[in-house]
Amino acid sequence: MMNEMFKLNGNSSDANLYLGHRQRLKKKFLLSPKSFLDYEILEMLLFNIFSRKDTKAIAKNLIQKFGTLKAVIFASEQEIKKTQGLGESAVIFFKLLRETFSRLSLQPLKEETIISSNLHVIEYYRNLLSLEKKEQFRVMFINNKNKLIAEEQLQQGTVDQTPIYPREVIQKALEHGASAIILVHNHPSGSPYPSKEDIDVTRNLNIVVQRINLKLLDHIIIAENSSYSFAEHNLL
Repeated sequence: MMNEMFKLNGNSSDANLYLGHRQRLKKKFLLSPKSFLDYEILEMLLFNIFSRKDTKAIAKNLIQKFGTLKAVIFASEQEIKKTQGLGESAVIFFKLLRETFSRLSLQPLKEETIISSNLHVIEYYRNLLSLEKKEQFRVMFINNKNKLIAEEQLQQGTVDQTPIYPREVIQKALEHGASAIILVHNHPSGSPYPSKEDIDVTRNLNIVVQRINLKLLDHIIIAENSSYSFAEHNLL
């Protein structure tokens, strides 16, 4: 009985100690959020997953494993689940953060003309795709006032290849009532430069979409630290 009481009191003391730490961390954040290290930001984010668990060690482990806060949040489902102490709840939470970030980042592009915001387009996709381990093919659909209507991922491929189907692009453009499109895909290899296949596929798609009076404004390739615009290099 005495052992059980000691054990219970010990657990209660540990819980109270950590609850006190959480409160101090929250107050510190309110006073000076810019002073927080990445692992402290992550530690507080993990409060939403673990209501009564010390998240400091988990946060430090994640930063050490992935390198940056961004890399942690954009880690794949498999990578998250392989991390000790994390499971389905963490996968859902980080996916929710990514989706929230994506929608907030996309909103300015819906409020201005796409032609005048090429830098914002590249910035949006670098944040979205630069850490992806597989190629994605995405399309921005734009109306006749050069405003963004919608943005969709149409295909996902391997680490070095993703298929592009003109029929699917055209079908989606018609569904959205688009007048123009911007193609985007990422190169997980790290090089932003287009392959011969990238160039050929883009030229062929450009010919096809012109037949239905759909304008291809650009094809952007995103790498981890750089990007490449077909329009800027006169490849359209």
